[in-house]
Amino acid sequence: MEESERYLGGFYSPMQLGLAKLRWQRGGVGAGIYVTDKRLFIFREDMDITFNKIVTGSGRKDFIPANLTLDQNQAIVRELSAQASNQLSFRREQISALEMKEPPGMFRTGYLNLLLTSGETVKVTIGKKKEYDYILNLLKSFSPQCVKIQE
Repeated sequence: MEESERYLGGFYSPMQLGLAKLRWQRGGVGAGIYVTDKRLFIFREDMDITFNKIVTGSGRKDFIPANLTLDQNQAIVRELSAQASNQLSFRREQISALEMKEPPGMFRTGYLNLLLTSGETVKVTIGKKKEYDYILNLLKSFSPQCVKIQE
């Protein structure tokens, strides 16, 4: 963790995000995307409750990342870093493109494809437009030059 690393946001969805099967991790429904200004994390577990306890002392989901104190920000970044070895974690310079496709309808999914500089691809399916919009805005704050919208 770098002292200047700042938590930008993220969320977990047990139903609207899914991780495609990867050679190092099983696929399935339920995933979380969390972003700092230097790294992108994809978790198979819900970190929202942990982060909310750090910020509010309770399990409420009402904090805004931009309003975090320096100590709260550092605590969340430390927690992300501590959990990163069990999850997928990518530094900004490891990502060559972030391809986004909006979910086209009620029963069809969109996606986020992370194209890595190593040549590997990580795919996260996105079930609803609300989640797509949030992820798109989050990724634009993370690395606007990498975001590519697919038609």
